[in-house]
This record gives sequence, C-alpha cells and structure tokens, in this order.
Amino acid sequence: MKHRLKTGDLCLIAALLLALVGGGAWWLINYANGRNTSANGPVVVTQSKDGFRRVDELACDATFTVETNGTGSGRDADGGENVISISEGRVEVKSANCGNQVCVEHAPISQAGEQIVCLPHGLVVEVVAEESDAAALR
Repeated sequence: MKHRLKTGDLCLIAALLLALVGGGAWWLINYANGRNTSANGPVVVTQSKDGFRRVDELACDATFTVETNGTGSGRDADGGENVISISEGRVEVKSANCGNQVCVEHAPISQAGEQIVCLPHGLVVEVVAEESDAAALR
C-alpha cells in the first residue's frame, strides 16, 4: 500500500527544513561575528573620566590599580581606587573603595562588548575587538 504525502505534510516538512536552514545560517553568522577577526585578539580598555587610559591584550595576565579623584564623602572621599585583574582570558575588578561595590560584584567579562562600570569613580573596563571600538570618556 502506497502512502502519499498530503499538502499539509509537505508544508510542515518545508517549514521544518526552512527553520533548520535559517537556524544554521543564524548560527554561522553569529559564530563568525563572535570570532575575533583582529590580528592581536580582543583587548581590554580601562579608562576613567579623570583621563586614565590603559590598553591590554585579553590574553595577558596583569593586575593594576586605577586611582581617581575622590567622591567627597565615604571611604573614597579623598581618592578612588579600583584594582583590575586580567587573567585566563577574563577581566574583573578585584577590589574598590567605592561605597556600592557594584563593580566588584560584577561577574568577570571576556567577550567583546562586555563592560564593567564603577560609576562613583567614573571608571569603565571593557573588552573590545579592536581598541578603536572602545567607548570614549570625556
């Protein structure tokens, strides 16, 4: 006994194939965009509203302190301090003397486009594909 596919069955198969092809194309595009196309790999740009700027390769291991003007009250009244650590392809703020500690509690970042911000100290730490992609603080 022969079975013929009905029109609804054919439409369902076509829709599933289209979804599969579309999903595969979406994955390939995102995979290609997610891969770093720069020669040196992703970079970490750390900068403050006070003019501090430092650029490091995400692949390096470094720990440094960023000092900023104080907020006028609290633990950081006279001067702000944020300790930044780059290790194993991840960046994090290890410690800060700001009052809210949001930057310290933020999960480490490792992908282009991710940022850690310390608003009290006017500090931005971000991972970018190329240095020219970094936000400009003024």
